[in-house]
Amino acid sequence: MPSEVTSSLAFPKTAFPPPAPRRRYKAALSFVSPASSHDAFEAHGDCFLGVSLENSNFRQDKVRSMAEWISRRFPRCTVLVGDSIHRITLESTRGLHPPEALSEALRLGRAFIRDQTPVFEELRERTDFTFVRCSEIQSWDAYQGYHRVLRDYFDEDAAFRASVESFGRRYHTKHAQGASAEELERRIRRSSDYFLEEFAIFCCLKERDLPVMLYPGSFDTLYEIAAGAHEGAPKELRELIVVSLQLRGR
Repeated sequence: MPSEVTSSLAFPKTAFPPPAPRRRYKAALSFVSPASSHDAFEAHGDCFLGVSLENSNFRQDKVRSMAEWISRRFPRCTVLVGDSIHRITLESTRGLHPPEALSEALRLGRAFIRDQTPVFEELRERTDFTFVRCSEIQSWDAYQGYHRVLRDYFDEDAAFRASVESFGRRYHTKHAQGASAEELERRIRRSSDYFLEEFAIFCCLKERDLPVMLYPGSFDTLYEIAAGAHEGAPKELRELIVVSLQLRGR
């Protein structure tokens, strides 16, 4: 047939190599804080998944692996998109001015929801996934109260302050080489601001009966609080169950 001849001449098999297979990931449990909840956290039925924008752990293939893991364990999950708090990261990493950083952070949050919605829709029959943005929660009255308590605790308690600052200090010492000592300290302060805002958001979700937080990575201060340290932290943080996930390529 002419079409067959034309096809074989115009598109030889060697002209277009087959697409590279999409790498797949499998989410697995890393650890749980407090340890006493290791075998019981799934019984709560509701959880929230924390999303860090522009973080490689939240590419679509990895998001899919986490969504599949969640769908086998929880009937309901809130996907917390860290849009407004990401402005702090953009100020430090891109040197954006605050209004520009906030605008870009909100745009990235909308893009994440748009791009990842199909992944969660695929699993809708097993788990009711809903999105909430940090920018929404930061408009709640409860958020302001929790944030004020956390700020005061940070200012007053040296152990809590050192714990919150430790991640920012490690990160910026490694990634801000060449920055002056003054600039390094400024970035560390802004990282602390990020975590205090984020912790206040977590308090709001715990208050609304979301007792289990999932995240593909480490949250040292949260683990410490959940394990019984930093007794001056809000009750909602002290009662939160923090579940760390590990993403394995396969």
